[in-house]
Amino acid sequence: MIENPYYVPGAPEDTTRDHIVIAEGLGGLVKCIAINTSAATSELCRIHETTSAASAALGRFITGSLLISESMKRPTDKQTTVLRGNGPLGGITCVTDFGFKVRAYPVENNIPTEYYRPGKINVSAAVGEGTLTVIRDIGLKEPYVGSTELISGEIAEDFTYYLAKSEQTPSIVSLGVLIEKGEVTHSGGLMIQLLPGAGDSEIDYLEARAKDFPEISFLLAEGFTPAKILDLFMGDPDLRYLSGAPVSFECTCSKERMSEGLAALGRKDLEELVRDEKGITTQCHFCNKSYHFEPAEIAELLAQS
Repeated sequence: MIENPYYVPGAPEDTTRDHIVIAEGLGGLVKCIAINTSAATSELCRIHETTSAASAALGRFITGSLLISESMKRPTDKQTTVLRGNGPLGGITCVTDFGFKVRAYPVENNIPTEYYRPGKINVSAAVGEGTLTVIRDIGLKEPYVGSTELISGEIAEDFTYYLAKSEQTPSIVSLGVLIEKGEVTHSGGLMIQLLPGAGDSEIDYLEARAKDFPEISFLLAEGFTPAKILDLFMGDPDLRYLSGAPVSFECTCSKERMSEGLAALGRKDLEELVRDEKGITTQCHFCNKSYHFEPAEIAELLAQS
């Protein structure tokens, strides 16, 4: 029996499925993470009916959000990343739950698509200038909140800047989404981070490896798994794979959660809704699922308020 050098504990047996792989290299001085988000990105873009520019931005953003969420340890941990820009996209909100479950929505889905060259979408034009905010609820008394300005709007560079500026973690972030005939076919990313003890030689080595490294979406289209992408990037014979995990789109909405939102409106608004014989229909921003409330159901909420 030949041992598979790319086997990673926790990763799905079918390595074409969305998953994340975490490793360490250069003698434990570098954390290495790669991820395939193709199915999750495709599903989100289908739900939100995004044009190509919005699809590219959405895929990059959920991928970057998942990469920086890998340190969550408890089942109740949650991370919210918010991109806001003055471009036509408006922004994106993404929530990542423990276990690499992700949901997200763009402010605007139907936006024009500009290209740097054929096949290369100008995501910066869609995003514009703005901010990147990360909110982590990891069981502390107050959630951690960090925010930086966008430096390019291309998203990968903006996550890199955020990590260096807000979390003091020197990193390399590469994100890619491949769109063919308006449909997302591949999406994924790579994040390399220096750990305590790393010095100039490690920095020089990683910068050299990053120069002219192929686009992540191209590698995924060529059949590279996250583990193989890390191996190709690092070129380290002692690269050690630590863990893997499935990645999935998952929305946590329900009629009960929506009713809690309605209850928070207050008595005056609820009284007005009760008088409307049509009731009210609410819609989840993340999955677009609708929930209808009849006047009698709203009256129950009013009685409980």
